[in-house]
Amino acid sequence: MDLEASIAFIRKEIDKHLAGRMEVPEGFLDNFVQFESGISSLLDEDLRIQVVRHLESYYWTKQEDGHSLSLDMPSWYPELKLRDDFHPHFWPRLKEYWEEYSVIPRDAIRSTDKVTDEIMDYLGNPGSSELWPRSGLVMGHVQSGKTTNYSALITKAADAGYRIIVVLAGLTNALRKQTQERLDETFVGKSSLGDEFNIEIYPVSQVFSGRPGYQPRYPYCGTTQSKDFNVDTTRSVGASEGNFADPILFVTKKHPSVLERLANWLKSLQEGRKLDGPMLVIDDEADNASVNTSKYQNEITRINQRIRELLQCSRRSTYVGYTATPFANIFIHPDSRHSMVGDDLFPKHFIKSLEPPSNYIGARDLFAEDGRLADPCVVDLPDDWQEILPLRHKSDHAVFELPVSLKNAVITYVLFRAIRILSRAKDSHSSMLVNVSRFNKVQASVQNLIEDFLSELRSEIDAWSKSAEWRTSDLLSHMEVVWNREYDGISEFDWSAIRESLGAAIRPIETLTVNMKGAALDYKSRRGSPLHVIAVGGLALARGLTLEGLAVSYVLRNVGAGDTLLQLGRWFGYRPGYEDKCRIYLTEEMREHFKHTSLSVEELRQDLIRMERLGRKPYEFGLKVRQSPTGIAITAANKMRTAEPIKLAGDFSSKHVQAHEIFDDKTVNNENISRISSFLDELSSDSSVASSTVSGTRVWTNVPGRLVLRLLEALELPQVEFSKMGDGTSLVGDYMRDRVGSAGELDFWTVALPGTESASGKHGPRIPMPEQFSGGEKIFCRQRYTAEHATDRQNIIKITGSKNVVADLPKNDLFYGEETSSLLQMAERVREENSDSKWSMERCILESRRSPLLLIHCFDVGIKKRSGQTKLGENIPGVSVSVGFIPTSIEPQEHTYAASVRLIEQLKAAADREEEDDDEVPDDD
Repeated sequence: MDLEASIAFIRKEIDKHLAGRMEVPEGFLDNFVQFESGISSLLDEDLRIQVVRHLESYYWTKQEDGHSLSLDMPSWYPELKLRDDFHPHFWPRLKEYWEEYSVIPRDAIRSTDKVTDEIMDYLGNPGSSELWPRSGLVMGHVQSGKTTNYSALITKAADAGYRIIVVLAGLTNALRKQTQERLDETFVGKSSLGDEFNIEIYPVSQVFSGRPGYQPRYPYCGTTQSKDFNVDTTRSVGASEGNFADPILFVTKKHPSVLERLANWLKSLQEGRKLDGPMLVIDDEADNASVNTSKYQNEITRINQRIRELLQCSRRSTYVGYTATPFANIFIHPDSRHSMVGDDLFPKHFIKSLEPPSNYIGARDLFAEDGRLADPCVVDLPDDWQEILPLRHKSDHAVFELPVSLKNAVITYVLFRAIRILSRAKDSHSSMLVNVSRFNKVQASVQNLIEDFLSELRSEIDAWSKSAEWRTSDLLSHMEVVWNREYDGISEFDWSAIRESLGAAIRPIETLTVNMKGAALDYKSRRGSPLHVIAVGGLALARGLTLEGLAVSYVLRNVGAGDTLLQLGRWFGYRPGYEDKCRIYLTEEMREHFKHTSLSVEELRQDLIRMERLGRKPYEFGLKVRQSPTGIAITAANKMRTAEPIKLAGDFSSKHVQAHEIFDDKTVNNENISRISSFLDELSSDSSVASSTVSGTRVWTNVPGRLVLRLLEALELPQVEFSKMGDGTSLVGDYMRDRVGSAGELDFWTVALPGTESASGKHGPRIPMPEQFSGGEKIFCRQRYTAEHATDRQNIIKITGSKNVVADLPKNDLFYGEETSSLLQMAERVREENSDSKWSMERCILESRRSPLLLIHCFDVGIKKRSGQTKLGENIPGVSVSVGFIPTSIEPQEHTYAASVRLIEQLKAAADREEEDDDEVPDDD
């Protein structure tokens, strides 16, 4: 019994046993295969282990549902699904096919279903005759399953009534062909090649076969696996004046001529008038070529223009961009519009960030300092390539030999193949990637040299690998050295077993150039015999293309933009059972670039999560992306026309910085309470910290600055000054870090927890201070009751105004740890000396203080809603902080960011707050 058949049978039996339960107990799968599957006698030990490993991946892999920003739009899709006359076809058959036969984990299928339901609700309703042009963006991860997501989305869109579906599949024929093949398999259900007498029906179309009344349905294909769009292909697609009885699918390259032909054909269906639609345009790798990079405001690049013209063909069209590196898309000006071709491609209506499954291997796993695969998988290249394949070279650069490091990488791939053969995985595709030049001629030379080296290896292996005298061969001896360095100790096999498998490992390996002129990776024609290939290429290997079973990567590229760099990482993705056997050969400089660029991407995703909590809309999305300290750009400069490079460095000298808003989220608030509690516990256990209570306020002096910094970086707060960058820092945190420790300016603090001894307040009985805050003393929280939308933003409660702390606290309690009378006298002198600057009394006080001040605010928070008055939490306060900084002698250190229009507006608003006499939230005490 083969592996695939065994897995399919056992999965069906397990699903019957589980009866819909999602949790699978530890040990259940192994026990089921051995004792309850009914086929254990047909499985030898190796096959049984492989079956169990697959089942563990399928049932134990988890996937979260991601985060999103969206406009307030009418919901329609959930209601459609409940209608008696809604009979979906394409999605139910794909879902059942995935559940029964695919390697996609069960929870990933569940998440994909839920996420694409959410995205569907953002799209225009095809059942509505109103105009509804929509645009959105889906942020995935490199090689993480974006095609899976939009395959599901397309099937649901077709079921809902979308009739024209266009997928823009990158710039190369290889990527367009691969995308067409995948959509044929998941959506169309049969090959787009052939005719009615000679056609290949795919398994997805057969899952419902034999059921009463089942009739297979196939969408029309306006393109095929071998041909991009042309008018001849569409002559028999069943269109009558633009009204399609069934969905029609076009998978096209992002080429101006192709897009123009398609748009002209669609326009011709109603003699130049707009079609009724509905039309869905999926833009794969939406940051590549789609963005208008013209430096002149009124000019449009050709591909961007053609995409916008395509969307104008229908009065009801939806554009959804998919990319793992969305910098360029966010930099599109949200208000950009052209009189002839309409709105630009900014994701106006929604931005959805996908989460990868737990078995995904991403940048953090490989390039973070604590990455779990960084040590075994990423290999720093020696300098042996610099003269042979310099990073900068011309198209006619001559290559006469391979660097030793590249030969070692080829040997590593052969050794990997031997491990897989011994592991009984010989029926799986495998590949090696070589990306050392963008020029076709150089790629061809490298391929020829690799083929020559493989021939030499084959000869030596055939002659010596099974001989007792194998050490006679210098190449075999060198292969043992590479084995010992790469795999000895992490493989269950020894060198002797590997050596005897080398012949079977190297024999089927092919070499191939993958570029606009070279061959394509053709997996479909190799179903009976897996493809084992060393692929040499440039652009075609750097965008979207999937190399099945990628094991070894060797990359020498001079990449100037971070998004381009990350797309080089074809090694991101899924490597079940062999993730620690993969190898990535990079220069040390490229490794650092990957590290910092991946940090920028994570920063972007964290920003989106923060904005989601704030209830922000896509057009408000204030992007800030830290440029790499190594100098690598975020994205190509011509994609950032609307982004302003700004230097963000908080200058908080003698300023009171208040987190005057909190999230209307009990979970976040409780986490903040827990962090403050831990901080106060540390103060209580530190004998050098003094504490006292004055008029209901607890005060600690001589508090180490490092503890204050750690607390501020742990809290989740909405303000720009306190909000987290991708690496966990903030403007306030960066400012403190420059002054704590060796600088010594902010090494010791006064910390105060203002409260009151009075149990009654203006809004009724006060919430008592949490015991871990009050230290057992009877202290009560101050009260803050605010309108439901005091900030004009959802999910945010404004708990203090932007007035100074003097308005919040009795004057005799303000200057904790200071001699109040003498401090006031000094402040008055400072105010007189700076009368021209109109300094506030608060500024003068902070100028005069000896220690910085951290105030921990603990409020009884009430929200005045139309339905009645509610609290953030019953007997649970809302917590926030404010910080009074003393003068500094250290200039603020700047970090460079690329700031969108929206972020700049946020920063200006934050600056304006400092000048406002903001009394939106009354002082109830």
